[in-house]
Amino acid sequence: MKNSWKQFVVIAGMVLAATAGHADDQPQDVPQATETGAPAPDAAAPANGADTSGLQQRNDEEDRLDDKDPRASKTELEAVHAEVEVLRDQWQRSLNLAYPTTVVQSNRPLVITGIGQFRYDNPFNQPSKAAVPSSFSTPFFSLSFAGNLRKDYLEGKDVTYALGIQTLGTASISITDAYLSYQILGSLDSTKPHLAIIAGQQKKNFGTEAAATEAFMPTIKLAQFASNLNLQPRDIGLVLAGDLQPHVDFSHNYRIPLVQYWAGLINGNGPNTVDNNNNKDVFGRIQFNAPVNYDHPLRGLYLGFSGYDGKNTVTATSTSSASFTNTANTTSTVTTGTSSFTNTGTIMRYGADLAYVNTPFGFTLEYVRAKDPTATNGTSLNGATTKPHSFCEANEEAYTATLFYNFGEQWINSAVQQDKYDDYYPLTYQPFVRFDHWTPNTNQKANYSNISTIGFNWFFAQTTKLQLNYNYKDQRAEATRSFSNEFLAQFQFGF
Repeated sequence: MKNSWKQFVVIAGMVLAATAGHADDQPQDVPQATETGAPAPDAAAPANGADTSGLQQRNDEEDRLDDKDPRASKTELEAVHAEVEVLRDQWQRSLNLAYPTTVVQSNRPLVITGIGQFRYDNPFNQPSKAAVPSSFSTPFFSLSFAGNLRKDYLEGKDVTYALGIQTLGTASISITDAYLSYQILGSLDSTKPHLAIIAGQQKKNFGTEAAATEAFMPTIKLAQFASNLNLQPRDIGLVLAGDLQPHVDFSHNYRIPLVQYWAGLINGNGPNTVDNNNNKDVFGRIQFNAPVNYDHPLRGLYLGFSGYDGKNTVTATSTSSASFTNTANTTSTVTTGTSSFTNTGTIMRYGADLAYVNTPFGFTLEYVRAKDPTATNGTSLNGATTKPHSFCEANEEAYTATLFYNFGEQWINSAVQQDKYDDYYPLTYQPFVRFDHWTPNTNQKANYSNISTIGFNWFFAQTTKLQLNYNYKDQRAEATRSFSNEFLAQFQFGF
């Protein structure tokens, strides 16, 4: 394009020079009319009135053959005009003046990201009653849109939004994040506290495991309590998020507050769902971070405490049956009706977590206790109650421990300091071990589920990783106990 621009300048200069030269050849003194209206005699005309037209024509032809004559013919001017039009079109394209036909447009700044997963699941050594075949799947794919609705250049009190959609296996498309965020305190000064209010559907800030988004989940399957206690799914409501006493390492553009806190008021019934009672659930979390520089050994160390309180409505059924003697003198039983009963009970969750996320070693520890209302179905036979329906509370307990080690090119000084292309990312390898315990009812200590995991994460691009998990499951319910194994491989990519 640089050559085309030079050609444009040269040709434009030739056109201007030709025009200027042609103007210079025009008579400078225009004949003036006399008082009697007759044209003034030409001062350069021969005095004897001889005919000089033939001589003037020969002089013009000789001048035209002269290389120094700046005048251009009509054909040359038309050729220059065509070339200028071609260069003009190329110039407009180079300046993206034709972008409406090739570029996605938005009235405000917009960032589009996405996450996709391809998984292979192979359970083996399973109990015969729970046998599941091995299979390939695409368990998750999402698109997220985030942008700025109002930019405050004076104090940083911006208004932003986020909207995400996802597919889960073969299920229909659903909404993930859908919220507006307003910075109550200015965010331009990194040395001062931040405070924002977030309204809409979003993650619940409870602990480390449940609050992790899909891109940062440490294992292919999360800890058991995150799904069993309904902490991992998003919910709809209002959340205040802020921090206190930030520490800023300007040399590495690193900011870490001593205290972070979240307080939320939500429906409590999950994503894309209205509440099933008139009560709202509340949750809160406070996290203490090590206020150190980026290169300090304690960077990534934090201690957190989380709490959750709300209401949930559960349903119990009572089935009525009748027995009779048939023609074969045997007794048969038929269902005569089913009644439903609802009860709203209290749900509580509280937990503590300690984590050190650094290199090369790191760990996460998390402990959770919970209480949920439960319903027991009832039966009756021939009008007599054989088992009454009932409502009670279940106390749950869970704890999870993960230990990991990082190594790879990005931890070698010679690899960090060398020049790289834009798409270069140093390879990282992360082997880890995990133990995950879940007790659905502490009054029945013999009922539990333990999952031990050996895993390996391979980060071979900034947004892409390969995960390998081997799970050993020890599960017990009442008088039965089963052991099973599971191998999972997942390729997760992002953009």
